[in-house]
Amino acid sequence: MNTGQTLLTIVAIVLLGSNVVSVNRTFAQHGVILQQTEIGIFGISLGMSIIEESQGKAFDQATVDSVAATVNDLSTTLGRESGEIARTDFNDFDDYNGWRDTMYVQGVDRFRRWATVCYVDTSNLDGSSANRTWHKKLTVYVKADNSQDTVKMSYIFSYWSFR
Repeated sequence: MNTGQTLLTIVAIVLLGSNVVSVNRTFAQHGVILQQTEIGIFGISLGMSIIEESQGKAFDQATVDSVAATVNDLSTTLGRESGEIARTDFNDFDDYNGWRDTMYVQGVDRFRRWATVCYVDTSNLDGSSANRTWHKKLTVYVKADNSQDTVKMSYIFSYWSFR
């Protein structure tokens, strides 16, 4: 083997080595993207499960067994009533105000979930109302330990009475 062939061999090895490093970097980036996507999908799913669960509850503690005729019949304080310790005890929509928990999804991540509930006025659905209205907004937050992003989902529940 002469000097020219040796140089060509060295150049070929360097090119092959740089290609291998590039391919490994690409695979690593795809792995991170797949992991972040999986965490995001689980976060959205965990948030939606709380929203869907809350939709099956009464609008207010005052409407669990009866009908509210005016907004003055509705609760002034949003949150759990006495005796409602676990989420399975919740019987109305605003019981989720101040609720929080932590879930671990095997092989994915640990997720922290929390929620707030407020009255909203139809003129500003993004804000909150200091007064009682026929509309309450539940905002659920989900944060995974291995993610910088927090999933925020909101749902507005309105009270309707048919006579």
